[in-house]
Amino acid sequence: MSRTLPLATLLLATSLLAAPVAMAADAAKKGSNADAAKATASSPATQAVEAIATAHALARYGDARKDPLALITAAKLKKEAGGQDATFERAGKSQPGAAKGKADTMSVEALIERAKALAAGRADLVALADDVLKGGARGAAGGPRSTRTVVRGGATDQFRITFIGGEPAAVGISGDGDSRLDLYVYDENGNAVCNRVGPGDDAICRFNPRWTGPFIVRVVNRGVANEYRLLTN
Repeated sequence: MSRTLPLATLLLATSLLAAPVAMAADAAKKGSNADAAKATASSPATQAVEAIATAHALARYGDARKDPLALITAAKLKKEAGGQDATFERAGKSQPGAAKGKADTMSVEALIERAKALAAGRADLVALADDVLKGGARGAAGGPRSTRTVVRGGATDQFRITFIGGEPAAVGISGDGDSRLDLYVYDENGNAVCNRVGPGDDAICRFNPRWTGPFIVRVVNRGVANEYRLLTN
């Protein structure tokens, strides 16, 4: 007598075994990621996002103090972090504002150009700047994903971005300096995960999702139109 189980029986057994796993996953997603921002773990990918946030803060310091070395260091941080252009799904009725035609003052090339101008011909600083341009990026998997867009005056941009459960996540924004931008992150159930409110238009949220799923990222503009960069790991 054959002991081979009918195909229908095998499929039924497989579905019964898989059901508890699926039910557990669904139950977890009905919870909250409210404590996700308390996680302290990081990864090369989130560290790259943090490096870019640090670079932008250092660049603003360098511009304010007319410090070419600060600008060179900021450019080096950005170059090493790497990065790749990405398109993020917008949520709700969020629509981008009209482009302001501003140059990207935080690009590696722009930072180096300003640094050289401030160096006033100092050969040592010029050499350092040239070395940064020649260097490569060492960011994981191409570095952080980012996009540059405009949030209209007094408006809110919303994006739906999926993050992996149990893996550190980071979301950052960096504006053009024309208004205050506030950053908020919510899980798919509407629970607040992180918020960073003022006073400027640079912010970063770090969190560790409990499950894989979509998160809503909100960028709230408290003033006139702002051309900003959104980046994530």
